[in-house]
Amino acid sequence: MFQLNFICALHVLNVFCLASATLNTWTVDTGTGSSTSYSFAINSVKVIEHSSQSPCVYVGSGTTIFNEYHGNFDIEDTIERRIPLSLLTAVSDRQYKFASVSDSSLSVTLTLVDGDPFGEIQFTDLPDGYDRIWIRLVAEESEYVYGGGEQFTSLNLRGRKYPIWTREQGVGRNKSSIVTFYADTLSGGAGGDYYTTYYGEPTFFSSRGYMVHSTATYYTILDFTSTSIHELEVHGNVGSLQVAGGVDMTISDLSQVYVKATGVMPELPGWVSEGAIVGLQGGTDRMNQLLNKVEDNGVKVSAVWIQDWAGKIRTTFGSRVFWNWEWNDEQYPGLDTEIPKLKARGVRVLVYINPYLNIEGPLFKEADSLGYFVKNSSDQTYIADFGEFYCGTIDLTNPAAVNWYKARIVKRALDLGISGWMADFSEYLMVDNAKFFSGQSALELHNQWPLLWAKLNREAVEEAGKLGEVVFWMRAGYAGLSKYTTLFWAGDQNVDYTVSDGLPSVIPAALSAGLQGIGMTHYDIGLYTSLFGVTRDKELLLRSAEMAVFTPTMRTHEGNRPSENWQLYSDVDTMKQFARLVKIYTALSNYTKAAYADYKLTGKPLQRALSSEFPQDSGSWEVEHEYMYGEELLVAPVLQANVSEWKVYIPPGNWVHLWTDKSYTGPMKAAVPAPLGQPPVFYKHKSSYPWSELKLPLVPPPPTSSTASHDHSHSTEL
Repeated sequence: MFQLNFICALHVLNVFCLASATLNTWTVDTGTGSSTSYSFAINSVKVIEHSSQSPCVYVGSGTTIFNEYHGNFDIEDTIERRIPLSLLTAVSDRQYKFASVSDSSLSVTLTLVDGDPFGEIQFTDLPDGYDRIWIRLVAEESEYVYGGGEQFTSLNLRGRKYPIWTREQGVGRNKSSIVTFYADTLSGGAGGDYYTTYYGEPTFFSSRGYMVHSTATYYTILDFTSTSIHELEVHGNVGSLQVAGGVDMTISDLSQVYVKATGVMPELPGWVSEGAIVGLQGGTDRMNQLLNKVEDNGVKVSAVWIQDWAGKIRTTFGSRVFWNWEWNDEQYPGLDTEIPKLKARGVRVLVYINPYLNIEGPLFKEADSLGYFVKNSSDQTYIADFGEFYCGTIDLTNPAAVNWYKARIVKRALDLGISGWMADFSEYLMVDNAKFFSGQSALELHNQWPLLWAKLNREAVEEAGKLGEVVFWMRAGYAGLSKYTTLFWAGDQNVDYTVSDGLPSVIPAALSAGLQGIGMTHYDIGLYTSLFGVTRDKELLLRSAEMAVFTPTMRTHEGNRPSENWQLYSDVDTMKQFARLVKIYTALSNYTKAAYADYKLTGKPLQRALSSEFPQDSGSWEVEHEYMYGEELLVAPVLQANVSEWKVYIPPGNWVHLWTDKSYTGPMKAAVPAPLGQPPVFYKHKSSYPWSELKLPLVPPPPTSSTASHDHSHSTEL
């Protein structure tokens, strides 16, 4: 049976030199005068407490219904039984049986295993008729908890529940917002909530000095609502809990242990840092016209990204990409000769693919004839609705189907001269009546599906000998994604400044994912989703661009409704301001390479939470929308419209404001000037990096207000 087994990967890589790396050893203590009171500690950090009055394990059963609409899942979960396993019996000093007081045959046995990089808590299978287990862990009221995969709303997970189920992140992601209300009521429940994410993961890191990862791939809920306990609810095959800890270990230390096990992403190709990746579309002529236009206004372009390379179709939503992943020579005539010409002038060509094929396309017909799609209960190809067009899903558990996709789609794109692609989706996997080559259930595979998609892409690049030359970027993930993907991006944010789904949300997303190995992330400059009257203006485009300077990749996107939104090429002033920002980004490339080298050595991501770098500083724990970029840069992006000053928290140490050379000594709060093009950025006083190279003068304002018309007549939406 095919399975991408995360556990098997955990001892593959051993590339870090961690002072904190020690054997994780369990100790068990019994309560004074009571044989039914136990505590379990990892390297002296208490993880579990149990007594007959307060049991740590429950088993139960219920009904879970996954209602899916275009990748949005409304999960209805009804608990029918929840039985405490209050009776604990020590089978040995490493094995403990938890049983029901009323029925001793209703039991689960826990085995403690010491190990490096993790200790483990292994569970026996659930009793017959039971489909879920609850495991309670020790919590403290003042404790901070990070993790859960990529989380957009908040870095600290305390006070909320987090269902772990890969899906669309939603539009608005805030049940009190009008945008989310409209998305829910008018778009089939597409609004999302604080926990909806493309990349959930049953992993968390505690400021108490321990981390936990559940190896189960089924639906899981991380519950941090209590001040005294954390609770994991795991459905299906329980698997095990992998635990590391130490009384002096910080969240950053624990993250490094975890990333040591899961692996790091490869270094990006050098050309990525030589300019911006510019999203353009509309055919060969328009691509060249707009490329020439932005270059004539000083923008250094490293690549053009043409998401509509495979053609387009018409729906009531608008013009959409034709999901038939091969060059459409009617949409892009002469692309095969244009690619080498562009590469000769330093511009690569990037495209777009996903693991679905439109039933109207020749690739669908070919794959269908070979039996390479996920099947329905009648053993016919499962056809999914993607919004007025219908697709089959490549069965990623079928080795022949994977090899066909790599050879028929990816290799041909590489042979065409393509230098990379957005490897989109993979979070839509259906769960009702779906059948797979491997024989596994959809409930077991759903969260793993992004890993299988990432693995396919990575293998295709490596088999072509192109690793280090080609980049692909993903938005969906699960535990272990860093072993496969070459780049990550935040997905589809609203074109606004809302904390839940706008520009601010990409910061906790990057910081949380970074703790779980995703060391290099980026986002769509200008953001993506424009619905219900929310549109992108010039200021938002440039504010998002100035923050992107201090990330590994600058890439623009025209958005889902290009004609309604301000674009890079909408006026000369925008292009000149963007050109200046790209120059700063390229001047920072050696620093970014050094930050990557640190990530490769230690597992510390390029973008880091202040609390990870300054764990002894209480103020840093309260900051979720600033970050350290590498070891020496503090970045505090402007996340509000129409401001020229920004309030910043400055952590301990001596800092220099990048643009004015003014010195600050933290910890402190300060209001600093933040004109457009100069986001609050500080470097450590003792830094030896030539920061003066970044201090380019601001672009003089245009003589009159620009109202240039937009050129979007051929833009295409996904």
